[in-house]
Amino acid sequence: MNTKLTKIISGLFVATAAFQTASAGNITDIKVSSLPNKQKIVKVSFDKEIVNPTGFVTSSPARIALDFEQTGISMDQQVLEYADPLLSKISAAQNSSRARLVLNLNKPGQYNTEVRGNKVWIFINESDDTVSAPARPAVKAAPAAPAKQQAAAPFTESVVSVSAPFSPAKQQAAASAKQQAATPAKQTNIDFRKDGKNAGIIELAALGFAGQPDISQQHDHIIVTLKNHTLPTALQRSLDVADFKTPVQKVTLKRLNNDTQLIITTTGNWELVNKSAAPGYFTFQVLPKKQNLESGGVNNAPKTFTGRKISLDFQDVEIRTILQILAKESGMNIVASDSVSGKMTLSLKDVPWDQALDLVMQARNLDMRQQGNIVNMAPRRAACQRQSLLTSGKRHCRSGRAVFPKLPIEIQKCGRIPQHPALDNADTTGNRNTLVSGRGSVLIDPATNTLIVTDTRSVIEKFRKLIDELDVPAQQVMIEARIVEAADGFSRDLGVKFGATGRKKLKNETSAFGWGVNSGFGGGDKWEAKPKSTCRLPCRKQHFAGARDFSGALNLELSASESLSKTKTLANPRVLTQNRKEAKIESGYEIPFTVTTRSGGGNSTNTELKKAVLGLTVTANITPDGQIIMTVKINKDSPRQCASGNNTILCISTKSLNTQAMVENGGTLIVGGIYEENNGNTLTKVPLLATSPLSATSLKHSGKNRPPRTADFQLPPREL
Repeated sequence: MNTKLTKIISGLFVATAAFQTASAGNITDIKVSSLPNKQKIVKVSFDKEIVNPTGFVTSSPARIALDFEQTGISMDQQVLEYADPLLSKISAAQNSSRARLVLNLNKPGQYNTEVRGNKVWIFINESDDTVSAPARPAVKAAPAAPAKQQAAAPFTESVVSVSAPFSPAKQQAAASAKQQAATPAKQTNIDFRKDGKNAGIIELAALGFAGQPDISQQHDHIIVTLKNHTLPTALQRSLDVADFKTPVQKVTLKRLNNDTQLIITTTGNWELVNKSAAPGYFTFQVLPKKQNLESGGVNNAPKTFTGRKISLDFQDVEIRTILQILAKESGMNIVASDSVSGKMTLSLKDVPWDQALDLVMQARNLDMRQQGNIVNMAPRRAACQRQSLLTSGKRHCRSGRAVFPKLPIEIQKCGRIPQHPALDNADTTGNRNTLVSGRGSVLIDPATNTLIVTDTRSVIEKFRKLIDELDVPAQQVMIEARIVEAADGFSRDLGVKFGATGRKKLKNETSAFGWGVNSGFGGGDKWEAKPKSTCRLPCRKQHFAGARDFSGALNLELSASESLSKTKTLANPRVLTQNRKEAKIESGYEIPFTVTTRSGGGNSTNTELKKAVLGLTVTANITPDGQIIMTVKINKDSPRQCASGNNTILCISTKSLNTQAMVENGGTLIVGGIYEENNGNTLTKVPLLATSPLSATSLKHSGKNRPPRTADFQLPPREL
């Protein structure tokens, strides 16, 4: 009995030593320190090569599990316990391929890793999206097992709930308020790694999903759908893994209505292996697949040539001539396609004819397909394309019988949907990378705005999804143009207001007289002039016609005034348009003009209509970041009288703007302005009297006018 036990223990020591020798390194020490922001740092030390871990987070119970590939554990104590509000215990275990650290937490948390020297630092803090849960009864903890027994126990892949690691940029940001809910929110995470077979391994962990995912293939995409499993918006992500040199180029996790989709973008030939480690935890392995070429293609295996030996000595001879000679020597019927061309120089002696044919095929990159006694020769690329089309046609025939449903289009015009690149039957090279299969077709019914698609049920479902994406309302923009005109005038007037008022009792009635601009006589037995009737001197002759010097008051008022006035005229055309659609609005007149033209030996007169309008023509383009690019043309025309020699003619005053500019939604942009200024001085005086030194000020009126005018064009677009 003792001998058997000794052999078992020796075998275990030998296996452990062999594993540590083959591993990348060993974990030698674990230390924990604290940061001021309630973070914990777990410092994992290695004795040689450092491996960056992959891991996941569980919320019930609260744990962080980290796996170190091809790593062993060389520590005396493999279970560490802490009296901390966040971290309670660290357990280390290993199996034949990796080592795992399990960090038991007192509350849900998140982590981030960083390699520093020969250590891996694990930053831990409380999860940002922790939700409060109902109180649970306390559970008495079982007594801890000895350290060596715990280290020897194997670990499992069981996952209850998974959340994404937090980014370093968010380590300092704390949640201001915590959500109130009865159960934890659904969380989903993905991880990617490469194994020793150059295969891409995608690990998908989904909390609360108990079923099996739907897996489908669309060209070079593997689509994994979790039905009725809603992905939080914050957990949507895309991983570019092309640098790993595996068949997987990109991994995308996104939300589609109430479902969650994992899209794996691949390249080359591959095969998929799907594994389910535990409920809600799935592993997808995409392995590179070697292409098995059919007979007649290129094969790296040694070839055996048994044909009759021939000798050939040609210089700069057409390939078709060489194939014709080989056909005669072999007795085979060789058919060469039109694309087989070029010249070669051969010097072969006592070579089997089939070996000579193989040399010609390799030199000119040709491929051969044999059917009985007939050999078809064509360039290898064209032959592969033809074989791919044949294989694709067989696959479509096996996919199911054709159906032809009617797909109504509600918003867009049905004629626009088939113009989408995904609906072309084939591209210029003959490759069918489109939505419609080789035997499918699309018909348009403009009367009912309906598409009639004839294809398999799987293609019809893809059509329905494409129509749901394309048949959406277009964005609309309200474009408003403000044309502001301002006239600023500064005038200084000097003059005399000279007026007289008087009252006289006539037949017990009050009568008044006066002279000035507003003077007048009433009817009946009284006549009246309005009080304080004045005239701005010099007055015209008729203003003095009723002036009489009765007993009353003669009031002479001298005034000097200075005023500043501003006037604004606002033109405000506005129009509603769809995104990338031109809109036009105008209002005004069509003015007839007489045009004289010389024709033959005389002149002919025609009448032409010219527009004088307030108009706005605009095309708006809404960018993805909310900016609005406008191509705009604004016109403000007005008819006016213009002097032409001694005559006055009708002309059109125009203000116009044609530009392209960009402004944020709801902002106002001044895209142009016109400034005009005319200076003028006026002097009005009484002849002879105004030249007297004593009355020069009172008997003349001078004015100075400087009316500058501006026109501003403002654009305040607003997306509806």
